[in-house]
Amino acid sequence: MTAYTVGAVPGVVPRPFEAPQPVEAPAPPDWSSTIPGAPPVAEDALRQQAAALLQHVYRWLEATAPVAPQLLGVVPMLITAVQLYEVQQYPACLQQVRAATGVLQRARWSFPALPPL
Repeated sequence: MTAYTVGAVPGVVPRPFEAPQPVEAPAPPDWSSTIPGAPPVAEDALRQQAAALLQHVYRWLEATAPVAPQLLGVVPMLITAVQLYEVQQYPACLQQVRAATGVLQRARWSFPALPPL
C-alpha cells in the first residue's frame, strides 16, 4: 500500500510557488465603423438599424408634414443619411439620422399635438 500525503497528487512533483503573471486581454474590436473584414453580423446589424430608423422617420414626417410643414427642413439631413446608407457607411448614416431626429424632437416641443417620434 502506498502512503499519500494530504493534497498530494501521485506522480506530480511539487514546485516552488510562482506568482501568477498578469495576462493582458486582447482589445475588443471596434465595430463603430464599417471596416473591410468586419464580421458580417455586426455590419448587417448596423445596416438593419439604419434602415429601420430611416423608414420610421420618413413615415413620421409623411404623417406630420401636412400639419407642420416647417418640419420638412430636416429633409436635406435625411437625404444625406440615405446617401451614406447607399454607400454602406452605416455608422455615419445612423449618426446623421439621429441628428435629424434630435431636431425633430426639439420641434415637437413647439407642437405638442404632434405624435411621438
